[in-house]
Amino acid sequence: MGGNVSTEQRVLDVVLSFAEDETLPELLRHVVESACDLIDAPYGALAVINGHKELLEFDQSDGRAQITTGDPRSIGVADFLGAPVKIHGETFGNLFLAGKPQFTDQDRDILTALATAAGSALEHLDRYEQTRKREVWLRAAAEVTTNLLTGTNGRDALYLVAKTARRTADADFAAVVLPDHNGDLVIEVTDGGAYDAEGMRVPKDGTVSYRVYESGEAECHDEGTVPMVPGPCAVVPLTVGERTIGVLIVARPKDEPSFDDPELIEAFAAQAALVLEFTRAQGDTERIAVLEDRDRIARDLHDLVIQRLFGLGLGLQGLTGMSARPALTDRISGFVEEVDHTIREIRRTIFSLQEPPSGGTSLRGQILNAVHESARLLGFEPDVSLEGPLDTVVPDQLRPDLLATLREALTNVVRHARAKHVAVAVSVNRTMTRLELTVSDDGRGLPLADDRGGAPHHAGGLANMAARARRHHGECAVDSIPGAGVGITWFVPLVLQEASWR
Repeated sequence: MGGNVSTEQRVLDVVLSFAEDETLPELLRHVVESACDLIDAPYGALAVINGHKELLEFDQSDGRAQITTGDPRSIGVADFLGAPVKIHGETFGNLFLAGKPQFTDQDRDILTALATAAGSALEHLDRYEQTRKREVWLRAAAEVTTNLLTGTNGRDALYLVAKTARRTADADFAAVVLPDHNGDLVIEVTDGGAYDAEGMRVPKDGTVSYRVYESGEAECHDEGTVPMVPGPCAVVPLTVGERTIGVLIVARPKDEPSFDDPELIEAFAAQAALVLEFTRAQGDTERIAVLEDRDRIARDLHDLVIQRLFGLGLGLQGLTGMSARPALTDRISGFVEEVDHTIREIRRTIFSLQEPPSGGTSLRGQILNAVHESARLLGFEPDVSLEGPLDTVVPDQLRPDLLATLREALTNVVRHARAKHVAVAVSVNRTMTRLELTVSDDGRGLPLADDRGGAPHHAGGLANMAARARRHHGECAVDSIPGAGVGITWFVPLVLQEASWR
């Protein structure tokens, strides 16, 4: 390049100073200002042809700088000097100068040198920016991992993932989308945004979320691609190994920059998904351990404690016939009643141990509660037998009629049977095609037709039970022996029940 030493030194100093700029707007403005100053041109511009294709123009006469759209010719600049600015072998933009009466070969060489130096500085700034972003996302992933591994779980864990992703991506909205028990995608949690989408189902046809969930490939889109998200968004899979467990969405307001770093968001999502799955598995392991411990305690109480108390009660009952002293006999009878009461309390404890640790009442628990409520009116605890996968196989819409039938049957026993023993059995057969409830007692049996005090009530109650069975394609059978009790068998087919539910 021709020219005196002072000009070359000035160019070198300017080129070296480009490395001091830390942001893209700062660097672009510095390049334009330096070009105008070194070549003594009143007008300079750097037209960025990627991204939003914005034009940074600089007017040397008054030092103004602004962003417009277009190129020098569109704003009335006829005679100009230009040089391409390239990054990684591709043209990033064009550096233009105008307003000078005549540009020399030296001007062209200086502008070319500045454009080349600007490209190198932009490459360095791009690498620096990528490194900085990577560090930010790594810190975000570490923060989420630490919080999840130190006690944050459940929905709080999902909120933490959404909140951290939104903040780190400089986004306005974030959502975690997970499949429900039917495999349909549901927006579980959201963070930010002006709308509440939690609990909403995601349509299957043509939606980005389903496409990402099924393919496992992240997608970035401009404005209006995702429903309820007017601006640009990134949709990335939450993957654990080869399995996708959900989708993470981050979005910015309309007219904001698009997401150009989906791989960083995807790496964060993969780390978050891994930790979420780990904490979920850890929670399942802990719950299994609790259930196993409860089951062991329940077995010990039933097999050891209750049997010993039962033997003690029988032994005390045997002593009542050996004593001729009424006062001693009464005391022994009192001890026998106390033993029976203790056995009933232990049985209730066993029933409570069989409830899920989550605090929700299972079907088994609801049945046991209904039986326990009747025990206070009967004066004794009915025998209860529960068999089969009741909590997992019996549909939700069937449970209210099952419990209502059970309560009606026990109420009839309380009011009319004068029974000393009641047995309740609820079971699902081995093929899981039939649910059966039986309630039997050793009372007086059903009233005769001419017993006007009881027959109408029994008839109404039995009719209700039969109607509830027919509602689910089932039947209700009654077996009564005068003076020997009543047996009620209520059953419904689970196969038809499941078909009608779908």
